[in-house]
Amino acid sequence: MKKKGKTKRQILFEERTKSLLNDYSVQVQDKIKRKKIEEATRKIAGAAEQRIKKLNAELNFVKEQLRQEIKKRKHAMEILRREKPFLSERVKEIGCLYSVIGLLGNKKYASNEEKIHEILKLIPTGWQYPEDTCVQIILEGKEYKTENFKETPWRQTAEILVNGEPEGILAVSYLQEKPAKDEGPFYMEERTLIDVIAKFLGEMIELKLAKKTEIL
Repeated sequence: MKKKGKTKRQILFEERTKSLLNDYSVQVQDKIKRKKIEEATRKIAGAAEQRIKKLNAELNFVKEQLRQEIKKRKHAMEILRREKPFLSERVKEIGCLYSVIGLLGNKKYASNEEKIHEILKLIPTGWQYPEDTCVQIILEGKEYKTENFKETPWRQTAEILVNGEPEGILAVSYLQEKPAKDEGPFYMEERTLIDVIAKFLGEMIELKLAKKTEIL
């Protein structure tokens, strides 16, 4: 088995101590004392080498931990970068839904027709391309639509049910072709949003009918 040579650190240490030993050995003529000094020096050098190895091992461990932490942070930042547009869309959808709920409960509107006209304005804000979004609501035999409404192939619809029966339709359309998502150019979450708004519109009519029945 090949004998392992001295490390650079050991050689450097021995070179630095050699001159000191030579100077001291001039004063120490006793061979036994000189041998003991040399032995002690070797032990000190060995102990120093072991200590340095241990420190290097600890340093390498810390470096590895730091490298892994940096890698994790970079990975987290990359996920955040990729997910940021997705999260922004979810915030828009939730904001749109809250606005519609707030409007439905607002008593300042004299009629449901007024509320529907305001809801038409709110709905585009919940979709990915609000500037290219138009809306149509057909309810109780009446049609409501945004000023920019036109029939396009990029359309998402939801039935408006009143007491379990279809009484109208809510349609959201894009004016221009968009990249494909979960449902044509629409996200799955936008499907949920349009269904929920359609449900609220149906409940608004149910409440109106219930009040008429109470009066009668």
